[in-house]
This record gives sequence, structure tokens and C-alpha cells, in this order.
Amino acid sequence: MARFEPKYSAEIQQMMFCAGEKQDASIETLTLIEEIVRNQLTTANDLAARRGQRSFSINDIIFQIRHDRSQLARVQTLIRWRAIRRAANKKSNDSGEMDFDDAEDIEDVLGSSIVDCFSKKKRTETAAALLPWDVDFFFAVQPPGGASNETLLNESSKDSLERLRWADEITKNMTAEEYAKYADYRHASFTSRKKERFRKWAGISVIAEPKKKEDILEITGFLAVEMVKKLTDMALSIQDNELTAQRRKTDQSAPLGERRYGLFVPLDPERPPVDVRHVRKAFQQTQMRPKRRRVQLNRVANRKALELI
Repeated sequence: MARFEPKYSAEIQQMMFCAGEKQDASIETLTLIEEIVRNQLTTANDLAARRGQRSFSINDIIFQIRHDRSQLARVQTLIRWRAIRRAANKKSNDSGEMDFDDAEDIEDVLGSSIVDCFSKKKRTETAAALLPWDVDFFFAVQPPGGASNETLLNESSKDSLERLRWADEITKNMTAEEYAKYADYRHASFTSRKKERFRKWAGISVIAEPKKKEDILEITGFLAVEMVKKLTDMALSIQDNELTAQRRKTDQSAPLGERRYGLFVPLDPERPPVDVRHVRKAFQQTQMRPKRRRVQLNRVANRKALELI
């Protein structure tokens, strides 16, 4: 078996920095995280082969993450923003107006005006990112006045509000130099200007080809970034619990409350960067399924499948 060669160590280090790991992780830790994420993506691509299809779509990705509601909501938000961007690009090209290169440009420049622009039309098409088990998914045409991409985006979930609050807490006391570094690292991606490299690295075209009209590579890269950040956050929590237990054994004052989140919280001189052991424990926690999703069968070997992070 060929030895795994890391290709995204710099990007993963930046993603870990945005997730709270302010110290430089070792090469072994970065390689382990990259290998875990790659195996996760390879497992997700197996669904198309099970269905006997030569191509896989966004619905296959949604089906893989159906149990994680917060992650599912973020993917739906991404898909809807990209649908709005395509509609805005088409409208601006037809009228000779400005073009947009990113979904964030639409949100910053147009703001609420894009909602007013689309609301003037009677929307009869199906909104983007509908779940395959929703009733509206089975109908190609919807009656006027139904839910659109714009109205669905206005419904802020609890997870999105919590992420905004966390981002506000860590940026409100930043200097200009600190915020510039944070803003630069936030754009760390697996697919930015290197989609073909990401396709080969994740083995997306080996089992099945993604549909050309759908943003499969971008969404898969987004999920890969979420995996890195979640593994980092869980590894930091595991390390913090271990350090707290060690302080109690040595009769030192243990910090009260949860682990402090923030990129520029003063460094603990006693805290080393997360290592391979913490990442492995974090990955093991992601593979523990809740009891409500277990099927109890007598005299049948309980073979556990790989759970997506």
C-alpha cells in the first residue's frame, strides 16, 4: 500500500487557526487530519456506486449528512446563495450590469435589494437545496407565493446565530493587523483555484463523476473544511479536559467554565499544540452513533459503517 503523502498541510494549518488552535501543529498531526478527511470523502462517494449510477448529485451529499442538522443547514445555505448568485449573474449579463465572482459580493453589495428584485416576480420554480424527503421535492413546478431561496435564507437557524456570536467575540478587540490575518485565513479552502487537484486528491472521479451543472466540488470542499474545523475543536476540548485533570492531581488551580474560544486569547505556556492522540480521540467520538440510530438484531454481527464527521 502506497504511503499517504500530504498535499494540503498549509491550508489545514490555516483552518485549524480559525478553529482555535493558535500554535503550530506538527506535521504528523496535519497529515493525520488530512488523511481522515480524505477517507471521509472517499466513503461519501460510494453512495453513487451502491445505486448503480455513473454520476452523483447534491442529493447524494445531503443524504450522507442527513443526521447532522447544523451541517445540513449550512450546506443548504451555501447552495441557496450559489443559486442566487447564478440568477444575479444571468440578470446582470442580460442587462449589461456588473458581474459577481462570489456569493459574499452579492450579500454585501446588493443586500436586501436582491430580495426585493426577485420578489417582484411570481416564483413558480422549486427552491434550491430542498431535502429529498420534503413534499415540495416531488413537484417540478410550485404555485406562486411559495418559499423561495431568499425567504428561506432569512430564516436564521440557532447554529448560524451561534457562529456569528462567536465570530463577533473573537474579532471585537482585534487590531487591524490581527483582523487582516484572521480574514486571510478564513479563505483557506481545498478547491480555491485548484479544483482539478482537489478532484484527484479526493478520488471523486474514480467511482462516479459529479453532475456538471451542480456545484459538487465546491460543496464537497466546503464539507471538508467543516470536517477539519470540527476535528480541531473537539481535539482542543479533549486536550483542555486532560490539562484540567492534570492540574487537579497536582493541586493546581483549575480554570472554571468551558474552554475559552478565540484566536487571540493569551497563550497558555503550559499548553502544547494538539497532537495525534487528541485528533484520534476526536475522530473516535465522531464515530459513536447514538442509540436511537442503532438496530438491534439477534445473532447478526454488528458491523459499524464509517460515520461522516
